[in-house]
Amino acid sequence: MKINLNTTIKLFTAALLLGTAAVAQKLPNKQEISLRAPANIKIDGKADEWGNKFQAYNNATDLFYTISNDDEKLYLTIMATYRDIVDKILRGGITLTINHTVNKNDKEAVSVTYPVLRDNAASSVLNMFAGKSNEYRDANKTPVNVDELNTSFNTKSKLIGIKGVKTITDEAISVYNEDNIKAVAKFDGNMGYTYELAIPFNFLKLPNDGAAKFSYRIKVNEPAAMQISSGGKLAPPM
Repeated sequence: MKINLNTTIKLFTAALLLGTAAVAQKLPNKQEISLRAPANIKIDGKADEWGNKFQAYNNATDLFYTISNDDEKLYLTIMATYRDIVDKILRGGITLTINHTVNKNDKEAVSVTYPVLRDNAASSVLNMFAGKSNEYRDANKTPVNVDELNTSFNTKSKLIGIKGVKTITDEAISVYNEDNIKAVAKFDGNMGYTYELAIPFNFLKLPNDGAAKFSYRIKVNEPAAMQISSGGKLAPPM
């Protein structure tokens, strides 16, 4: 199966910090090409299998991202490098919405949100993230040790928000769910935040068994009123 993207894009140049080097990437505002997931893809909060390169950088959300698929799942890989954007993600999560129509007015859209941090868990992770971000700044952007931050984050981010899947009635499911919906995120030493999601196609119920186009939206949620999002249109797997 193959995903073909059908969307209008704007090109720009962005700088992405990877390890100790700033790598300039000329990327579209929205992913425009079809992409099959590598055979070794792992949902582990790392973009190693992609060579830490992404298909798009969206100006509205300040996110690098790649959408891909294999025969069974749709994958979303995201990296955020700005402190304020990561802070928003930790507070409200990222939501991927799959619409069964290209006009994005689908009442039966499927949406997946991660992370879902609540109350004390959110406060704890946010405080640790702020401390590590300050340490990174004070070290003149020399990579810092984020093992404790990642351990804390993964200990506390145990929920995935789900809407629109008729067989899943809970608003949030465990990251250890038996439905094979996976979401993992990690920080790197440069305080970049990488998020990976995998959702089986059987939960998406794509139109005409995958023979018609559909649209998607990637949204950075905020606890306040304002939300920022990006999206596009895709022709589903073939």
